[in-house]
Amino acid sequence: MRTAKIIFFILVLLLLALPALQRHFDLFDEKPLKGFYSKSEKPALSSFTPKGWFNGTFQDTLANRINEHTGMRASLIRINNQYDYSLFSLIHAQGFVSGRKGMLYEEDYIHEYTGDFFIGHQTIDKKLARLKNVMDSLRSYNIPLILVYEPGKASFYPEYISRRFHPGNRSENNYDYYIRKSVALGLPFIDLNRYFRMMKDTSRYPLFPKYGMHWSLYAVPIAVDTLLKTIENTTSKTLPRFTSHLPSALPSFHPSTLSTPLGTDNDIGELLNLVCQPKRSGEVYPVIRFDTTAGRSLDALVIADSYYVNIVDTFGSKIFRKQDYWYYNNKLYPYQNNDPPVYVDKSDLRNKLLGYQVILLMVSEINLHCGFWNFADEAYLAFHPEVKDSWVYQTENMIRNEREWFRFMVNKARLEKRTLEEMIHGDARYVVNSDPAKFPPRCCQDSIYQIAGLITNSADWYESVKKKAVERNIPVDSMVMIDARYTHDTWKKNR
Repeated sequence: MRTAKIIFFILVLLLLALPALQRHFDLFDEKPLKGFYSKSEKPALSSFTPKGWFNGTFQDTLANRINEHTGMRASLIRINNQYDYSLFSLIHAQGFVSGRKGMLYEEDYIHEYTGDFFIGHQTIDKKLARLKNVMDSLRSYNIPLILVYEPGKASFYPEYISRRFHPGNRSENNYDYYIRKSVALGLPFIDLNRYFRMMKDTSRYPLFPKYGMHWSLYAVPIAVDTLLKTIENTTSKTLPRFTSHLPSALPSFHPSTLSTPLGTDNDIGELLNLVCQPKRSGEVYPVIRFDTTAGRSLDALVIADSYYVNIVDTFGSKIFRKQDYWYYNNKLYPYQNNDPPVYVDKSDLRNKLLGYQVILLMVSEINLHCGFWNFADEAYLAFHPEVKDSWVYQTENMIRNEREWFRFMVNKARLEKRTLEEMIHGDARYVVNSDPAKFPPRCCQDSIYQIAGLITNSADWYESVKKKAVERNIPVDSMVMIDARYTHDTWKKNR
C-alpha cells in the first residue's frame, strides 16, 4: 500500500512538472492553435523598468508572457474546449456561435439575417444607383459587369439559429432590400441565395456544411455552373465546361474515406481547437474534370469575398484566360495574407476596368452591410472625375467596412433606439466636424456639413433652429441641415 502511495505521489509531481518540462525540453510536438493567436515575446526580466514596476505594467506584461509560454498550453486549452463543447455545446472561437443540433455559425451571418446590420434605404439606394451607372458605362464598351448575390448560412438554415437571437422576429435586412431595389433599377444580377434555398429540400448532399462558414465544397461546382452559363449568355463566348463526379462513382477517391470534414467544410470546426475534430455530417467531395476543347478566351476581374477562394484556382484559372481576384476589393489574391499583404493598385482605375472583358462583383450575405467594399463608389468616381464625395460619406464608408467600428455602431444604435443609418451618419459628421483642419471642404456637401457643425456648437443658433423644428414639426437634425444648406447658399450668393 505504501509503495502504491509513493508511485501515485511521484506521478502527481511529474504531472505538475510536465508544463515546465515541456517548456524547456519540448518533450511533445504540440499542434499550434488555430485562429487569431499571436504569441508574445518570451518572459524576460530585461523588460523591467522602475516606471513599469510602479504603474504595474511590468507585472501584467510578465504574467501574460509566462501564461502564454506555459508548456502544454495549447493541449490544455484544447482539453478545456473539448470539455465545454462535448458537455455543454459551448464554443470558445471568438465571433462564432453554436446553434441548435450543433450547427455552427459565424455570428455576423445571424445579425445580417435578423436585420441588426441593416444599413438603410438611402445608403443602399446610392450604392446601387452608382453601380447601375458603372454597369451602363462599361456596357458602352461591351464589358458586362455581373452582380452576384452569394448565399448565406443564416438564411439557408434559420431553423437552427439559437432562440436568443430571436430569428422569428427579424426586421428588414440588407439582402431583402438589395434584391428589391436591384429589381426596381433593372440591374442584371444572379441571386444564388434564392437559388440555394430553392434547392435545399431536394439536394442529396448539404449545400452548407454543419461545421463551416462558406458554401460546401459539394455546392461550389453548382454555383460555378450557374455563373458559367450566365457569363456565356452575356458575352456570347463559349467557355471551358466541366463535369463533377461524386465519390460514390469513384470509390478509390481518398477524401470519401475521411472521418472529418475537408477544407472549408470544417473552417469553423478547426477554430474550435478541440482534442477530437468534429465528425463528418453528410459532406461529399466531388472530383472536377474540365473539357479543354473550348479555349480560354476571356480576361476577367473578380471583386469578391472569401467565397471565391474555393473557385479561383480550381475553376477560374481553367475558365478564364486571365483572372485578377481583388479580395474584398482591397488585397490582391493570392498575396492577401502576406506580411504585409499586396494591396490592389487603384490608380487610373477607369482604364484598368476597361482592360477586362468581363467583371464579376460577388458578395455574400454576411458582407452586404459593407456596400460592395466601396467598389461602386470608386468605379463611379473613376468614370465621373468631376464628382467629389464628401468627407462625411467617406467616413460612413469607413465605418461600414471596419468590423469593430461597425459593430460598435450597431450596439450604439440599439441602445439609443435609433436606426443604424442615422447613427453611422451622425458619428461620421461628428468625426469630420471635430477636426475641421484635417477635413478641409472640397465639395459643396462638405461646406454644408461644416456649417451644420457650427450650428450645433453655437448655443444661440442651435436654440433658434430647435424652435423652427418645433414650429414645422420636423426632427431637429433635419432642421439643422435645412438651415445649413440655406446659410451655405446665401453665403455663396453674396460672394
